[in-house]
Amino acid sequence: MKPRLRPWRQDSAMNARSIELPAELESLSVAAQFTDEVIREILGDFPPPHLGYNIALAVSEALTNAIRHCQAGVKVCLGFSWDTQKVVITVDDQGGELNLEDIPEPDFEEAAAGGYGVYIIRKLMDEVTIEIFSGWKRLTMVKNLLKGYE
Repeated sequence: MKPRLRPWRQDSAMNARSIELPAELESLSVAAQFTDEVIREILGDFPPPHLGYNIALAVSEALTNAIRHCQAGVKVCLGFSWDTQKVVITVDDQGGELNLEDIPEPDFEEAAAGGYGVYIIRKLMDEVTIEIFSGWKRLTMVKNLLKGYE
């Protein structure tokens, strides 16, 4: 049974693309290629280097977290919607509940192999929220495309 997700809150001027992938680490390369294509569609063939990179890195971190915390055999959904001012990225998964406020910043004094994903996402994106509904979790990341270019 395909999950019923709430539609993006968008106006008619927004564009949208999405992909559904198996919740397996092997899906990250497909997601990276999809993300690069969408970034080129949003920002053109020669986007400001840090902007495209920051979006791609945040998406990679979000998907890695979603896949690692999902049950085997489920799907993750990656969605982009955008207009001339912002891009909204969603990652939907069945990895259980998560409260962003409960995730501490990493301890940079103690070297660790992981635990930096949410910190990186928060630093790179302008807004980060999580919604829980019908057994699904939706991480929403917003990047203002005009920030720093006004």
